[in-house]
Amino acid sequence: MIRENQAGAYLGPEPELRRRYRWSVADPHFDVFEAEGCRLILGKCSRLPDDEDVAAGRFGIDFHRALPPFQGESGFFCDWGNGPIPVNAQTYAHYLPRTIRFRQFTANLAFAAATPAAYEAKRRVYEAFYRQVYGAKQDLVVAVPHCGPVWRRPDDYHPFPESEIDAWTARVAVRLQPHPALRRRLLLSLHSTDYFGALLDIGDFGLAANQVLSCIIRQLNEEFADALAEVTPAYREHILFYTRQRLAWKYQRWGTLHPEDLARISTASQFEVKILDGFARDFVAAEERFTLAGLCRGLEAYWSQGHHAHITLNGVFSGRKTAKLLDLAARLPGAGLATAVQVECSRFLAQRRPELAAAMISRLLTLLAQRLP
Repeated sequence: MIRENQAGAYLGPEPELRRRYRWSVADPHFDVFEAEGCRLILGKCSRLPDDEDVAAGRFGIDFHRALPPFQGESGFFCDWGNGPIPVNAQTYAHYLPRTIRFRQFTANLAFAAATPAAYEAKRRVYEAFYRQVYGAKQDLVVAVPHCGPVWRRPDDYHPFPESEIDAWTARVAVRLQPHPALRRRLLLSLHSTDYFGALLDIGDFGLAANQVLSCIIRQLNEEFADALAEVTPAYREHILFYTRQRLAWKYQRWGTLHPEDLARISTASQFEVKILDGFARDFVAAEERFTLAGLCRGLEAYWSQGHHAHITLNGVFSGRKTAKLLDLAARLPGAGLATAVQVECSRFLAQRRPELAAAMISRLLTLLAQRLP
């Protein structure tokens, strides 16, 4: 139904998708498709701030982050050893490409801008994206903000730029088949992840309405137990190998995996190692927690114990920080949306079993609509 590149990025619709949906917006940064019960928004631009083609009108924008101030305070600061730096669009651009190693910038701001003109151009695109989200009339709004290609070449600051693609998510999104008569209007934010963890992780955005998700996740694990058991052995081999390779690369490059050391080298890597420690630390001695051998052995032991929940709630990304950045609690009611959920689908599942991923997400949405107060 869609065209994708070899890295899993969305490139455009095939005729089959255009028979199912009306293609209402074709922007350099996102496409919008509409059907009777669903609006589908597929990101086309890179989320990396220095991955853009200004002549073509294509910018690097992360739509799942806050609209930054051009100058002045955003409430965040970054210090990589030379004193605190205010986190805003101008400093983000000034210190590129170094700033893409630091989550104080990447996890908070939607884009970098060196000049007021660049800021205004990107602000207009950002606001146009959210007009499509909040201006929808359909019962289901599916936003896939990071499924577009990445053109940036690898360098010392970002050696794996294609890891920023929410790979294969567009193929999952176009397969979603929620109940045709959802009782409540919902927003789904769909992403993929290569972080160690479950095959599908649901984020509740910290919204009060989503307290019903815990029992829904239990039901989903039960309903899809057989299908999940079928794909688990291959996923285990994939994610362990992939994670070992990433850890080895970091250790060989920087000579350390300790979070305190990584704080001034790459807080993005620090964040990843802390996630892995959460899985591994119960299986290794304290002095081995942040060694390459200890982390790898702990992750192997975690998988060996079995009985994992393959669909989790707030396991890696709860979306709660993003919800505050986007002020979701205030904006959803104004758009007539009952609630929003974030779904992080493993790239492995999205690529190899998109129909299974779509079936589980569709069931999630149906159950959520039924159980909301």
